[in-house]
Amino acid sequence: MVTIRRADVIVVDSGRAVRWTERAKSCAITTTILRLVDSDGVEGIAGSDSYTFGRADRSVLETVRSMWPWLEGRSIDCRETLAEDMRVGVVFPFSTGPLALVDVALWDLAAKRAGMPLWKLLGGAQERLPTYASLETMPSESDYVDVVGRARGEGIPAVKLHAFGDPDRDIALFALLRETFPDLELMHDAESVYDHREALKVGRALDELDCRWYEAPLPDFDLDGYRDLRRRVNVPILPAGYAMWDIRQLADALRDPPWSACRSEIFSTLGITALCKQMMLAQAFDMDLEPVTYGHSLFAIAGLHVMQGFPNVKYFELAYPHEPWEYGVVNPVRPDAAGMVSAPDGDGLGIVLDWDAVAAMTSHQISLGA
Repeated sequence: MVTIRRADVIVVDSGRAVRWTERAKSCAITTTILRLVDSDGVEGIAGSDSYTFGRADRSVLETVRSMWPWLEGRSIDCRETLAEDMRVGVVFPFSTGPLALVDVALWDLAAKRAGMPLWKLLGGAQERLPTYASLETMPSESDYVDVVGRARGEGIPAVKLHAFGDPDRDIALFALLRETFPDLELMHDAESVYDHREALKVGRALDELDCRWYEAPLPDFDLDGYRDLRRRVNVPILPAGYAMWDIRQLADALRDPPWSACRSEIFSTLGITALCKQMMLAQAFDMDLEPVTYGHSLFAIAGLHVMQGFPNVKYFELAYPHEPWEYGVVNPVRPDAAGMVSAPDGDGLGIVLDWDAVAAMTSHQISLGA
């Protein structure tokens, strides 16, 4: 039996901060990298982002450290039972992110040992996907016009705004962009800041502006609010996608779908294993699932592999401008002239890291096991 032998956990302090609405404070960005080594010496890599009010978040590192006595010596094929085994007899809350980080590294290991890209191991449904540029909140309307113009110049066919968080300003911004870029696919991520009246007002405006989708107008668990909004607007409605990490929660919600399509992400759903189950559940309800892939290339590319594995997804989310999210990665994903992307060549995730560049930004690091 091939087992988990060693883990290196590396905290990378990007020195950057981000925010997605003027109603929110800026959050510092930390990327935690996990390198798992099996008993044959094969390495699996994963990376996750955390957003905190203080820099160099160590919470993921410390949780992986606490998990290590339970992980060391386990089979590398333990992905399916990983989370459930840890939860047996435990009723208090636990952190999904560190478990997901281990799950992703184990999938990278599995695909490398199988000698194929991960997306093919997951089903190989799509060789490439169209991209949308996902923008953080900007100071002014002119800033949005400039950045959207850059994205269009690179061939990216769609843009999602994290706008100001004020309904009237947000509507005016979308109207300006529709006038300036009439053929652009526009999406809006409201970051759950509107009340019901505001959400309806903005939704009706997005209808008139022919927007592609309307994301997170309300908190994810306001299911009745979402159902009411869907009945009253035509623009497709999506959740933020971070709340329902348990597939049983999602299945219960979809008995009367609150949204036009589902949304989720790897590190809120206990990893690739759980996200694949959610993709299949959405398929069973004849719905798309559009994963969150806004973040560092390690996180985004892992999500892209899942997306290429399944047929019920339409767009890849690319944090834009993309350069600030590629630190330490030699071969980040970039859209081609037609705005299409595909996962890197190579087995597993296919990601090549510049470990010297990673070391230069490392604030904390531990090695566990032999």
